[in-house]
Amino acid sequence: MKLLQSSIYVEVLAMTGRINDILNRRNSLFILFVSVLTLIMLAGFALAANIYGTLDRDRDLDNLFRNYEVLQDHNYYVSGGYDRPNAILLIHKDYELDNPGNLWVPFPYVDYNQMRKWVYVISSEQDADRSGGYYAAYILDQDGKRVGVWYSVEVFTTVKFLAGNKIQVYTPELNQNSILSKFDESEYRF
Repeated sequence: MKLLQSSIYVEVLAMTGRINDILNRRNSLFILFVSVLTLIMLAGFALAANIYGTLDRDRDLDNLFRNYEVLQDHNYYVSGGYDRPNAILLIHKDYELDNPGNLWVPFPYVDYNQMRKWVYVISSEQDADRSGGYYAAYILDQDGKRVGVWYSVEVFTTVKFLAGNKIQVYTPELNQNSILSKFDESEYRF
C-alpha cells in the first residue's frame, strides 16, 4: 500500500512538473506576444505623431490682423463665409492646402481693404457676442517650422502634413448663422 501511495505521489509530482512546464511556455509566449504588440503600437503612434502639426499662440499675430497687414508669401483661405469668416487660414506658398470638400475658400488676392473688412466684422461680432475673441497662432510642422497662420474663434484645430508638401487643416465646427443673424449686412460695406 505504501508502495502504491509512493508511486501515485511520484506520478502526481511528475504530472505537476509537466503542467508547470506547459504553463511556463504559454506564459512566455503570452509575454512575447504582448511585448511585440506593444512595440508595434508604439511605432504606429510615433509614425502618426510625425504627420500632425501644432498651433503656437502668438500675441504679435493678433496685432498683425488688427493692423490689417498682409503676408505676401502666404495664400489666404477662409471658412464659414466670404464676408464673415469663422476662420482665416494663411498657408506659406511653399506648401499646398489639401482641401477635401472645398471647405476652405481660397482668396488669390488679399489686400489691406479685405483684411480691414474681415477684422472689422470679426471685431464687431466679438463686441456684440461678448465672446473670448479670435485666436491667432502660427501653424508649426513637426520640426517647429512656421508654415502658416490660424486665426479663428476656435483655439484648436487638427493640422496634418501629407506627402508632397501638402497640409490639411480642419475647419472650425461652428454654427455661424446663429451669430450672424444679429447683424445688418449694410453695416459692413466699405
